[in-house]
Amino acid sequence: MTAAPPPLHALPALDIDLLRRRLLRGAGGGYARVERIESVGSTNQHLLDALAADDAATASWPHLSVLTAEEQTGGRGRLGRVWTSPRGASLSTSIVLRPRLDPTHLGWLSMLAGRTLVDTLREDHGLDTASQRAVLKWPNDVQVTQPVGAEKKISGILAAAVPAMAGSGPSAVVLGIGINVLLQDTQLPTENATSVLIELRRAANGPVPAELGGEEAARLRTELLCGFLERFALRLHAVEELASRDPEGVSVLLREQVGEVLSTLGQQVRVELPHGGAERGVARSLGPDGSLQVQVSHVRSGLERDWTVCEPVLRSFSAGDVVHLRPSP
Repeated sequence: MTAAPPPLHALPALDIDLLRRRLLRGAGGGYARVERIESVGSTNQHLLDALAADDAATASWPHLSVLTAEEQTGGRGRLGRVWTSPRGASLSTSIVLRPRLDPTHLGWLSMLAGRTLVDTLREDHGLDTASQRAVLKWPNDVQVTQPVGAEKKISGILAAAVPAMAGSGPSAVVLGIGINVLLQDTQLPTENATSVLIELRRAANGPVPAELGGEEAARLRTELLCGFLERFALRLHAVEELASRDPEGVSVLLREQVGEVLSTLGQQVRVELPHGGAERGVARSLGPDGSLQVQVSHVRSGLERDWTVCEPVLRSFSAGDVVHLRPSP
């Protein structure tokens, strides 16, 4: 008989000592600061407010500083969408970045984080089989494939720039990532969501022992966060190193790395636009700035309008241009 899952309020906290031992620069992890707090409206907004309000925040929140929260009560995703983060069941984490990159390459940071999380889920947690594989959906969702061919969201990523005082470009970027880790089926925010726990149970073809309660739950969350952050620092360092000697090669490298795990490429997609119109076609490639290039074959001028066939043309869409990107039959 399977034990009932522990209530969310009883789930243990992240092991902050282990996080710091593995991640801080003195331990070889490359991070300058790692902080855990119990509850916050939004880890991204908390850091954005701190950085915008205080010039000295450059010293207190330097490059590769991490803030993670046990509970996030007002999390937001792209275009202000709500991201639910129950206490102890998710990972709600933001990183302060001051990368040595050209501003034109900063739009890649969320997809670079997505590639990193895909690697972590595949390599550390076994989500790399024909019917259960972690993948990246453009521009900022990590999903897990399902047996029926669908994909369910396990993580959302959001990057926000902090403007420089002189208006010369962003002084920093805050990169936020939310990961569903211990949520049960009844706790998922939508029917198109999943969690690490659910996927581990599916991979085992049955209940995970003890439902990963107690210390096992804290270990899973802590190890997942460590594995992701360690890999991300290494990937970012490699990109910065390339940028210092071959700036033109950065976009090529990023397109290759992200494209390897991007399930969107080759799909028939429907691009829903802010004015209510939409365009349909095949997602062909990524642009130098991380935009999605779609060979458009059908257009619709408004929500109540019919689709019309157009001469096929390759159009480029940035994340800010798009309200929703959906698979299209």
